[in-house]
Amino acid sequence: MLRRQIVAGTMVAILLSSIPASLAAQQGNVTLAGTGKKEAKKPYADYSARARDVQQGQVSGTTPLDAEGTFSLSGLSASKYLVELVDPKGKVVCTEGPFDMTKAATKNDVVIDCNKVPSAWYVLAAAAAAGITSGVAAGDSTAGQSAPAATAASVDGGPASAAR
Repeated sequence: MLRRQIVAGTMVAILLSSIPASLAAQQGNVTLAGTGKKEAKKPYADYSARARDVQQGQVSGTTPLDAEGTFSLSGLSASKYLVELVDPKGKVVCTEGPFDMTKAATKNDVVIDCNKVPSAWYVLAAAAAAGITSGVAAGDSTAGQSAPAATAASVDGGPASAAR
């Protein structure tokens, strides 16, 4: 009997420890934190950081920078976010991310830096290169061109198809 209780207790402990952080993130416990002082000008408190849900396109949270230029956006739901630095006039200075917060509940090392190329640009460049290359690799000289529209005459054997 004691052996069963030990085995059962061990199983419960293993199951509880294997609950992913994403479960906590789904409950609105996601936090994005970091600094915007590389891009903001003093006084830092005039600037704010906001989290934009990439999938919905909506702002999910906003907070002013503190006196040291740091921020913490908490209470977010599990999603993918861009962090935007906003100036006193409400204009977005630059963005950082995207951050996939479906796999982790906390990211404390966000550094908003306008001078580095966002990873999204690399993905876009790779996709563009793949699109160009696929037309060449397939030997299709019409890649990217639209097909001519079919006319009634060319479909039913009229003069347009006879000319071919």
